[in-house]
Amino acid sequence: MKIYRSAELVRLGRHISTPYLLEIYDKNSLETIEVREILRIVPKRRLTAKAEWRDSSVIVKLFFSPSHWKRNLSRDLSGINLLIKRNLRTPAILHETQIAGGRGAALILEYINDGKTISECLDEAKTNSERRRWLSLAIGSIAACHRQGLWQPDIHMKNFLESDNQVYYLDGGDIRALERPLPSELASQNLALFFAQFTVDNDENIERLLKEYQLENKNLHTKDLKGMFSAVKEARAQRISSYERKLLRSTTAHRRVRSLGKLAVYDREIDSSTLDNLISDPNRYIQKDRLLKDGNSTTVAEFIFENKRYVVKRYNLNSLWQSVKYLFKMSRAARCWRSASILSMLGVHTPKPYMFIEDRWLWFLRAKSYFVSEKIEAANLLEHIKAKGLRQNELEAIIISFRLLFKIMIDYKISHGDMKASNFLYWNNKLVVLDLDGMRRHRSKRVFKKAIKKDFDRFLKNWKGTEYEQPFGNIIDELETSF
Repeated sequence: MKIYRSAELVRLGRHISTPYLLEIYDKNSLETIEVREILRIVPKRRLTAKAEWRDSSVIVKLFFSPSHWKRNLSRDLSGINLLIKRNLRTPAILHETQIAGGRGAALILEYINDGKTISECLDEAKTNSERRRWLSLAIGSIAACHRQGLWQPDIHMKNFLESDNQVYYLDGGDIRALERPLPSELASQNLALFFAQFTVDNDENIERLLKEYQLENKNLHTKDLKGMFSAVKEARAQRISSYERKLLRSTTAHRRVRSLGKLAVYDREIDSSTLDNLISDPNRYIQKDRLLKDGNSTTVAEFIFENKRYVVKRYNLNSLWQSVKYLFKMSRAARCWRSASILSMLGVHTPKPYMFIEDRWLWFLRAKSYFVSEKIEAANLLEHIKAKGLRQNELEAIIISFRLLFKIMIDYKISHGDMKASNFLYWNNKLVVLDLDGMRRHRSKRVFKKAIKKDFDRFLKNWKGTEYEQPFGNIIDELETSF
């Protein structure tokens, strides 16, 4: 088994194979810790992992940023000690020492048996009541922190661990403190950040959760509920902007691969030993007998990779002007990748994005591009209506779904760009949005109003002269008066 020191951990970046051994100091002698599973990593700076030490399971936090490891270790220790001092549960510190060779430190913490982060609990929840239970547990934990004068500026559900109905606070390095309970304004800002990390449909729980918060901490004024919703919307927009900047680089969720003639970013979920074949030659996966569309601007085909069905959309460049235009601007495939990721973050259903690929000249100049997504086995909305029509209950559900979609688009200044009925599915009682390369998120309210008006007009054109013209038109009439 390999033995790593700080310099190797910095050099390897995100690609650190486990298990591996780490040598640490125990007074004046050396001992080893076996790192088995990396839980979180900030490349070249720090990581958190499950490990074996002195015949016991532990959590180890390693700090190895060449210039900041001492400061990062100090911040984490300070935060943990603040939690302990103020009687809030956190895994116990078992050992704190330097990594052999210096230039790094290890902080060994108690391993909580059967512990799961609140994020994991929410992901595994099967019913709305289960989900409400975990949200209630989380909000009560945040309220307890605020009452003790502590808060986390980058608050998220992976920093709360549940075991046997008890909550443990994680990530001492992100703890901030006052000597008194948080003022109402600061507590409200922190809660807005908390609510903003969830999809828009969770906003209906905010009023109830604020009442539960006050059961634990009464130092919060909730009369201005409208103000809280506005703060959540603003915080969510900021999260989206931050998320956008990460979508074209390697992160915990995605990996970026770049060469002289290619750029690809893909979801690590599909990582495999044969993925290079798809990246190097996506055209081989576009077979005539699997074509879904063969147009001038785009070619769409389904294909099977590693026993799973996908769709690949190739964006063709059919003129010299198009070739020159896309040399320097974001490719349509990259726009689809970004747009699908943003919609998913907001809770709008769209086929899961798995990868985009760009053919490149000399590293930077773009040529053809490809977007790979989930294959959903369903007819588009236009085909569905032509084949079967819409039952009354189905029409009512679709109207509600479109109203929610348009409300999200208005709140976050998003235009779609092509609201044809064929660019939507109604699948498993969900409205699914397709064809996202024309989607834009606008900064200017004036430009957005012009773009959303075009979306509304194109949407209404789908139903002109049909029995659906009035019910869908009513949605637009209602929404146009709201902004």
